[in-house]
Amino acid sequence: MAANPPRGLTRAFIATLMLGASAAAAAQGAAPGATASRPAQQAAASYDIPAGPLAPALRSLASTAGIALTFTADQVQGKTTAGLKGAYRPAQAFEALLAGTGLQAVQRANQGYVLTPAVDAPVTALAPVTVTARSVYELPEAYAGGQVARGGHLGLLGNTDYMDTPFSIASYTAQTIQDQQAGSIADVLTTSDSSVRASIGSGNRYDALTIRGFRVDNDEIALNGLYGLVPAYRINPDPVERIEVLRGAGAFLNGMLPWGSVGGSVNIVTKRADDAPLTRFTTEYASDSRWGGHLDLGRRFGDQNQYGLRVNGAFRGGQPRIDGQSTQNGSGSLGLDYRGDRLRLSADIVYQDDWMRAAARGYTVAPGVKVPGAPDPKINLAQRFDTSSAQSLTGLVRAEYDLSDRVSLFGAFGANRFDYNKREAPGATIVGDNGDALSTSTHQKGKTEATSGEIGIRGRIETGPVTHQLVLSGNRLESRTWQGQTRYADYATNIYHPARLADPGAPIAYSPETRTSLSILQSVAVADTLSVKDGLVQLTLGARRQNVNTRSYSPAGDATNRYDQSATTPSAALVVRPTEQVSLYASYIEALTAGASPPANAANADQVFAPYKSKQYEIGSKLDFGAFGASLALFQIRVPGGIVDPVSKVYSLNGEQRNQGVELNGFGELARGVRLLGGVTWLDAKQRKTQGGLNDGRHAVGAPELQANLTLEWDTPFAPGLTLMGRAIHTSQAYLSADNSQRVPAWTRYDFGGRYKTRVAGKDVTLRATVTNLLDKHYWEANPTGYLISGMPRTLWLSVATEF
Repeated sequence: MAANPPRGLTRAFIATLMLGASAAAAAQGAAPGATASRPAQQAAASYDIPAGPLAPALRSLASTAGIALTFTADQVQGKTTAGLKGAYRPAQAFEALLAGTGLQAVQRANQGYVLTPAVDAPVTALAPVTVTARSVYELPEAYAGGQVARGGHLGLLGNTDYMDTPFSIASYTAQTIQDQQAGSIADVLTTSDSSVRASIGSGNRYDALTIRGFRVDNDEIALNGLYGLVPAYRINPDPVERIEVLRGAGAFLNGMLPWGSVGGSVNIVTKRADDAPLTRFTTEYASDSRWGGHLDLGRRFGDQNQYGLRVNGAFRGGQPRIDGQSTQNGSGSLGLDYRGDRLRLSADIVYQDDWMRAAARGYTVAPGVKVPGAPDPKINLAQRFDTSSAQSLTGLVRAEYDLSDRVSLFGAFGANRFDYNKREAPGATIVGDNGDALSTSTHQKGKTEATSGEIGIRGRIETGPVTHQLVLSGNRLESRTWQGQTRYADYATNIYHPARLADPGAPIAYSPETRTSLSILQSVAVADTLSVKDGLVQLTLGARRQNVNTRSYSPAGDATNRYDQSATTPSAALVVRPTEQVSLYASYIEALTAGASPPANAANADQVFAPYKSKQYEIGSKLDFGAFGASLALFQIRVPGGIVDPVSKVYSLNGEQRNQGVELNGFGELARGVRLLGGVTWLDAKQRKTQGGLNDGRHAVGAPELQANLTLEWDTPFAPGLTLMGRAIHTSQAYLSADNSQRVPAWTRYDFGGRYKTRVAGKDVTLRATVTNLLDKHYWEANPTGYLISGMPRTLWLSVATEF
């Protein structure tokens, strides 16, 4: 059944207000004494703080509760705590955590807390140096159920609780990555988030995403807040603690994305050592015959656990359930950090090496040809001599220093080198209703070198009843690419009965490895978040001065395109908290965006288009009931339209694409031992102002009207330690051509799995088993560039994780 999204933002705005008002009324009814101001007694939060030194435990509590806590170094010197686990209000949490320490937390008039000797404890002289927990720099704690976090990184605004965020966000935890047995960052997002779909198939050598109907490539994913530092092909999730998704345009918050995506942005956060020592080894298997192992080691050192070390290493290899394909993947990462009273430092080194034989690619469909039925996803058109090899090395450092309890400095710098060498068929064109296709064959070798950095200052001041959170930030990303290519003759094949070639034949075209592009993106941003009545109302005003300097080069080394443009773009956002459980928001973002990038299968894949301004409007509501949370967002994004001509394969801009839609998401514990993670996205993506009005009002390419993801977990009462999981993923029909003559049918995929936690020989052991595409559904996915990809085959995933 086709989806029927609202036909305008006015109706959607009314619906949002009604939802927020209803939720506020329900919350008021549940708490008869509540008023429109923030209650004096703060809401409960869930804690899981291990036993150990008192100082880091206090920092963790303050970060989770989102409050300011002041204490002296001498107060906590040598003191320990038994830890804290469960849901508590701040006062209760402090009482439990400080039991037996001779200390108490006293609430101040500004809602912050200060540590003092307990009433019955002896008073001693204290050193004047203080330590203040600052949640803007600390990783937000996991929400109830552990699948998502309470908030995420919002660029220049820092880490922010989702209830105080005027945008649609999600932050998936390391627990979710482990439980899904994910092989890449894309696996987690496409499985968990209804706004995200795969833009490239699972059997390919690389990943790409579609968010809110727009493509987002891997090199547009940030690492600890900086772009340009991750592998361009596939991102291994082993060193990752969080996967944070900002749905919608994020250029004001993060600076410009390398290739100009506006549908959303992703930030991955690397692992840090916890206070509790960790040594975990995981043995893995995936059908047909892929094996692997992953070591995760974490330690903290120092009298207050101020020094941290986190090491991850993994290797996987074998044959997946795709004909003729084999893979090998190795990765290693080192994460170091220092947590001082005022200074925080971190450093990361991440290496990844990927090799694949017979990478499965997608298709285009020739004009006048109907989209044929999806083949068995195990069928692979790639030749056995097609191979891909890629290596990525990244280094990143970050520093934060508190000049006082109101002012802090921050800065980061990173560099990445990515090398690749691949022979493949970039994509076949289906030329007949019977599945006949014409495929190309190329060999490409090249590299990308990138440096990325940011620097800024953050402060807090009060002007009467108004609190100002001020930030000034600047960032810069420079990326250079080199590539050489050899092309071979096209050959005929069939998507149901692929042709097998002994060798690629003689080359018909060749270009040496030369520089192909230079891109420098830099900007300066300023923002002020004004809050009154203890955060009941928060207004963020800001602007970013952006500069885009891009060049592309011919194989002879001549500059073929060059753009150097600047613009100042504003942003405004409002958050209103009627109660602790309800948040209403509205936001507007305008940004200068790097010119559109043609997809890899386009004849002009290396062309650089002129920068353009994008605009996004969004309103929404969020709920927080302690154990279960939900969010509703209504949005509109406008960008220049782009399409690959199915005959010439040339990518060009044509008119405007307007995507507007509604997102509804839920997460947390529905009941004790029952968890839900999922959502629904209704999308109305239309073409406007096309040449001659030919396609005005038609659906945008590769943008389904309805996407839904639902994962349910149940901790079985009849077998303690056993958790069962069921998942459904649905995507409605989409269109592959701008004139909407080629339709891709709707599809639904089901996954099923479970995990069992036990102890063996005194060690914690977790066994996991998952079957993806349980019914072995054959289906197509369409992406926004007119590319058709085959769904994943049914696959069994097994793992055994042991903690020593």
